[in-house]
This record gives sequence, C-alpha cells and structure tokens, in this order.
Amino acid sequence: MNGENAPGGSGSRSFDDPWDESSRIVIGIDIGTTQTGVAFAFLQKGVKPFIHRVTQWPGQVQNLHGKIPTILWYDSTKKAVSFGAEALTPQAEIAAEDEGWAIAKYFKLHLHPPHLADQHKLKIEPLPFSVPLSQIYSDFLGYVLKHTQTYFEGHVTTGKQVWQQYKPTMEVVLAHPNGWGIREQAFLRSAAVKAGFTSINDAATRVHFPGMTFAVCDAGGSTVDTTVYSVKSSKPIRLEETRASDCVQAGAIFIDKSAGEYLRKVFQRAGLPQKDIEDYATHGVKDFEIHSKRTFKDVTLDQSVEIAWITYNNTAIRARRGQMKLQGSEVKAFFDICVDQILDSVSSQIEGLSVSHILLVGGFGESPFLRQQLKQRFEPAGCDVTTTSDQASKAVADGTIIWYASNIVMKRTPQYSYGIEVLVPYNPRTQEHKRRATVKWPTGTYVNGSWSQIVLGGVPVDCDSVSRRAYYREYPTPNPSLNNFAEDIWCYTFKGTPEWMRFKSGTLMPGFQLACSVNADLNHLRGALRAQTSPKGVRYWSLSFNVCIRFGRTEHQAFLEWEEKGATRTGEARLLFASGPA
Repeated sequence: MNGENAPGGSGSRSFDDPWDESSRIVIGIDIGTTQTGVAFAFLQKGVKPFIHRVTQWPGQVQNLHGKIPTILWYDSTKKAVSFGAEALTPQAEIAAEDEGWAIAKYFKLHLHPPHLADQHKLKIEPLPFSVPLSQIYSDFLGYVLKHTQTYFEGHVTTGKQVWQQYKPTMEVVLAHPNGWGIREQAFLRSAAVKAGFTSINDAATRVHFPGMTFAVCDAGGSTVDTTVYSVKSSKPIRLEETRASDCVQAGAIFIDKSAGEYLRKVFQRAGLPQKDIEDYATHGVKDFEIHSKRTFKDVTLDQSVEIAWITYNNTAIRARRGQMKLQGSEVKAFFDICVDQILDSVSSQIEGLSVSHILLVGGFGESPFLRQQLKQRFEPAGCDVTTTSDQASKAVADGTIIWYASNIVMKRTPQYSYGIEVLVPYNPRTQEHKRRATVKWPTGTYVNGSWSQIVLGGVPVDCDSVSRRAYYREYPTPNPSLNNFAEDIWCYTFKGTPEWMRFKSGTLMPGFQLACSVNADLNHLRGALRAQTSPKGVRYWSLSFNVCIRFGRTEHQAFLEWEEKGATRTGEARLLFASGPA
C-alpha cells in the first residue's frame, strides 16, 4: 500500500472588500455555556460587508446587551415556555414556582466530549423532565432564529422582503470549542435543522495580527481554546494553524463552582441550618458571578458578596448588613485551578514558536485577573497580551461572519488521525500475529485488525486538500457482486500512529471510533477486474481503489476513488461523523 497527497485550495478575500458572490444572508451564532450571542450580515453583491449584532432581546433593556443567558424553562409537558433574559425575570421565576417548571442551564456541558468532561469532577445538572439534549438545543436555536428574524426585519432596509427572499439560501455558522469534533458537529447540525435553519456551516473564527504569528485564547463559560496562527499573507489575509488547537475545561463556571463549595464549607463550620446554607450559598454565588468575579484583580484587597438581606449580621462568617467579607487570597483560590490550566495550555501551544501576540477573547477573557496572570507569564518574554474592547458583545458570533465572508484560514490542523482497518500477511514468527483470527485469500493467509493511517492528527493540512491512500481487494471470481462496495473510515483520537486497532480478541483498542462508511456501486466493473496469479499458482482477480479524505475549513469528508476506462471516478462524499448524544 502507498499513500499520496493531492493539495487543493481556494482563494481568500479581505473582509473590507466588496462581496463578489451572489447576495445572501449569513447568521453567526455562539451558544456558550452561560451566554449566547448572535450576529448577521446581509451580503450583497458589490457591497462591502457589514456586521449587525442582535442587541434587542425580550426581557432586556434595548441596545444594552449583545448577548443573552443560555437558559430556558420547561413545563411538565416538556414544552419550552421561557427563554434567555426573560427566563431570569421575577415574573418567570414566580410562574416557574407556581406551575412547576424546571430550568435547563449549563446544558452545553452535556455535549462536551468525554475527555473534556472527565477533566473536572463536575456534577452536571440533569436535564429537566428528561427532555432530550437535542430538543433543548433545537428549542433554543428556534428561539434565537425567531428573534434574529425580528431584529433583521427591523434593522435592514426592506428587511421583511429581504428575509423572505433570501431565507431559503441563508447560511448559518455555528461556533463551537476547538476541542469538539465530528460527533459534536453532527449533533449541532441536526439540532439546527430541527430548529428551522435550512443549511449549516459549523465553524469558529479568530482575529488576526497581519504579518505575525499569534495565539488566540478563547476563554468561555466552560472551555478555553488556544490556537496559534501564522500569517502567510496580509493582502489578502491568509492564515495557517501551526498545530492542533488545545481545549481545556477551565471556563468561568468552574470558578463559580469553587466559590460555592467554599461558601458552603464556611457556613457548615459556623453551624448554620442546612436551609440557610443553601440559600446563602446560592445567593452569594449569584452575587459573586455578577460583581466580584468580573472585577477581581488585586489579591491584597478584600472582596464582599451579598448572601442575605441587609438586616443579616453574623460575625462567625464575617457577615455584616448581608455582605460577607472575603479575603483577596480566598478569591484568588477560586480562580487558581482554572487559571493554572489556562496558563499551561497557552504555554504548550506557543512552545518553540515565535509568538508576538496573544489575543484574549470570550466572556472569561474579560476577567482582569486572568488578563493580569497572562501578562505576567508571557509579556516578559516579549509576547503582548491583547483583549477585545467591546465587553458587551459575543466576539465569536461576530467572528463567524468574518470567517464566512473572508475564508482567511488556509491551513487547519485535524485533531485526530483517520484511516481504515486492513489485513496484513500472517507471519507465524511475529508475536503480534499469534492468537489473532486468520483469513485465507488467494495470495495467502492474513490477520485482521491492522491500522492503515491516511491522515495524521496534529499536522497542518491545506484547506480543501485531499489525502488519499491506495488499497486493493482480492476476489476468487472475475464477477463478484460490487453493487455495495463499502469501506469503514475510523478515527483515532490519541496521539501517535499505532500498528494495530484491534486487540487479538477482535475488540477495538482505546482511542478508535467509527467516523463514517463510504460506499459506491461498482457493479458495472464486473468482468473488468484485473486477473492475476499468486506465487502458489492460484488465479484471482483484484480491484484497486483509493480511500480519500477531503479537508474543509470546518469539516472533513471521505469518499472512494477508482479508475474506469482511463478516467478517475469518485463515489458519494460522506461527512465524517461519530455517534452523539440523544
């Protein structure tokens, strides 16, 4: 077997240039663990693109916020009844108590890949009334679509007519953590389709500094992604990922978790009743999240959190007039576990590279303490830490529009390796071959379970390029049934290149997942197979083909390729999927 790489590609454009393709609507959505943001653009042929942020949502002061809480209430019939900012109003909370509603929040954590979910022993809140995660996502996306349409129609000239005309061809870009893979992409696509979107381009984008190698640290509610880009051209801008991005589960919600655990311990040691412990801790964490967490920077200064009414005093827990005093060192401890992981992640990404800038984005990126720690660690080495200026926006939602209109990333780094399972000639003197199941073919005896790698994870590849590897199959007859010629594509999530993908018992080794199956109807090739004779004089017929993987900017596709009457033919391309949550 041998391999071959055939690079391909497409041009990029500057976001400042007029749009030169057919007019269309593009919506960028970032559903974060705690906050959601939406941006859109009506891309008109010959007109410079302009990004609109959806800043008017039910339950919020108009023109004040560019994001809404990622929260919704369900009634006992599993119907979503309140969303976003409205779900946090006193009216919604009263209705929830009276009607027996249940809340869905932090539901994004249920979609995290297992290797991320295992990083913290976090007790993930159960889904309300056992509503499937797919329904929660589609319900929330449906709400987002409904109010994005309302905002669009009110802020674009002849907005209603434009929306009706271009909605059938509307493109939607969904941002997600870099640590998510094909399983999570497939899940989001399905949820978006159920919500009423017509097509999905699942992607995330980053901001650039022309002429430099720079890192982007996207610190969100649950995950923190770090990606390093090299700028290969500034006019038009062309970026290449230098290595596979790193994703750690060290987002802002884990600081809230640490704060809540600390408050409960203090209250328990002080002998408070259990009901007061829960009430004060819940109230304290909510106040901490809104105030101290967002402003904390100086470890020498004390902080305070509101835990009860103004009449409450308790010297045992340093509470006066409902405010509990926290030492700066105590607050720092809430941050440490996350900040340490982020610093290590960024360090591992930029190690050995001449990185001049680190761009800190995301909701957690607004933390003065996190910015300070990044600056202290990396600026002495000449690496500037820069943040976005608009704290009210969801930068990733804006970025998805820029990504769509510009196509500026020319190289991406696949997180995982891809390949197929193959047979190898049996050698009785090879220890790994012993006690493996054998199969007999015209050319000899073989063992199965060997790994044949087509794509190596962690190595940058050109966007829209194709990696292919040649294979063949043997048949004892010149006219085999080829109407459903199929091959399974496997994904290897660990590092390195293993020799085997199955144990001797035949079970899969850790790290391997089925990505997709590709097939083609080759029945018309019956009778055209190549006749050959084995070393032992056995006559057989062989069929040669390539297994190909094409790299898009956000997704990968696999397909079969073969020669027919002097021309290269290809089978239907399949997206590389993996099984996801319900």
